[in-house]
Amino acid sequence: MNTYERAEARFWAKFIDEKLLPTMAKASHSIRKEREQGIEEAQQQLKIMEDELKGKQFFAGRRIGYLDIAANVLFWFRVVAELTGEPILTTEKFPFICEWIEKLMEIDHVVNECLIPKDRYQDSIRKNRKPSKSASNR
Repeated sequence: MNTYERAEARFWAKFIDEKLLPTMAKASHSIRKEREQGIEEAQQQLKIMEDELKGKQFFAGRRIGYLDIAANVLFWFRVVAELTGEPILTTEKFPFICEWIEKLMEIDHVVNECLIPKDRYQDSIRKNRKPSKSASNR
């Protein structure tokens, strides 16, 4: 990997951390208006990631790389959709990302060791989706 490719991978990892993850949190929020806005923003940013992945097996090309590991959080968009019933990341809208997720899941000895257990993550989402008392008073 040359200097340009390393810088590009760091750029995309920062994009995920600073842009995509905050919208994911907003998309799983309990207040409907904020959730709808978060879903729309998340899908716009997923489209950017989809375009970056287009025509590649992995973000790094033919082999798994740094960005593929950093981007494994995209898997959780599916988990959020299962819990909320709001499909943020669908095969119809994001076929390349969904295919990429499936490829990552096949590399279970690497990826599955890095993932939070699904039941723990679901419990966290459920807990965070409960409306707060202050939110219900608005």
